Amino acid sequence: MKTYFSRLHYEKTPGFPDRAVLIILAAASFFYGIIVRIRNFLYDRGVLKQKKLPVFVISIGNLTTGGTGKTPITGRIASCMTKDYGKKTAVISRGYGGKLAVKKSNIISDGNQIFFDAELAGDEPFWIAENSEGTVVITGRDRYKSGKYALNKFNSEILILDDGFQHRKLYRDLNILLIDSDKIFGNNHLLPAGPLREPLNQIKRADKVVLVNKAPYFKDSEEKISGLQKVLKEKYDKESLVCKFIADGIYDITTKQPIQRIQKAVAFSGIAQPESFFGLLQDMRIELAAKRVFSDHYIYNLEDIKALIDGAQTIRADAVITTEKDSVKIRSFMEDLESQIPICALKLKADLDIKKLVPPTLYCEESA
Repeated sequence: MKTYFSRLHYEKTPGFPDRAVLIILAAASFFYGIIVRIRNFLYDRGVLKQKKLPVFVISIGNLTTGGTGKTPITGRIASCMTKDYGKKTAVISRGYGGKLAVKKSNIISDGNQIFFDAELAGDEPFWIAENSEGTVVITGRDRYKSGKYALNKFNSEILILDDGFQHRKLYRDLNILLIDSDKIFGNNHLLPAGPLREPLNQIKRADKVVLVNKAPYFKDSEEKISGLQKVLKEKYDKESLVCKFIADGIYDITTKQPIQRIQKAVAFSGIAQPESFFGLLQDMRIELAAKRVFSDHYIYNLEDIKALIDGAQTIRADAVITTEKDSVKIRSFMEDLESQIPICALKLKADLDIKKLVPPTLYCEESA
């Protein structure tokens, strides 16, 4: 169902059956839009009050459903704040997809130790905890409560809200909006007829806009980005930065060792927009003998992975490759698998100029 709606939201020329579905969904989108507009109006007028914490709060989010690279960009900023600038940093996440109760604040990592696996924590908080050494990661539905907990327990100096653009209850000092430079806003309709969580005019709330280029291998990607930057400047008076995702190698999930010379592979993913993942592999000149797409935040079982391995061995592939986000959810199966070929993950690097994104007070030596 998720796969169908994702295709429906981003289909440029929907056929007759899809157009009929969109017409039906348009009524729900109309009422959803009324609720969203009223809520934003009440916050804009101060009727609904924001809660403020006595530290610098950064929100990272988007206007659409699905993946725009929030998780790796959140991890990149958190790592930079913690390791490069020496700030006590905490990432606050709702913990979507995890099995932990979100009514309370859960410490996924204290910056040194990770206390829950991906199944309990959620794949995104777990990935951030594992890839942002020294960063505290906390999940919970009440971001204010979780943020306050980070301050009291860890003396955090910077809070980063993962997927926080729509969470207006907590005041933020820097509101970062991510936009997928390829998918952009899909069919420009609000949920459920389209991918938009809010009307496009809410771009005005962003302090910084980052265009995420997950498909640098597309010939027209630079042209599309340039056009989008022009529209954002002319229509919303917003300058924008560009973040590219670059393949940073492939490694064996079990041994963590890099794998070289993969010519043919079976690739699978359970992310919102798998095309960019497959495209990056093909850009590395890896022949994808088979591609398997699971729904976003899919919970894998042992039989899923065995079937992928059997298929790869049948066609004599060199490896089975998935995303890092997916890899954290299948590690528990590794000991139960008898595979003659490696199960690997593609490591991505977010190429983003952090100093152009955050204010100088967060990285200048004088403020340290």
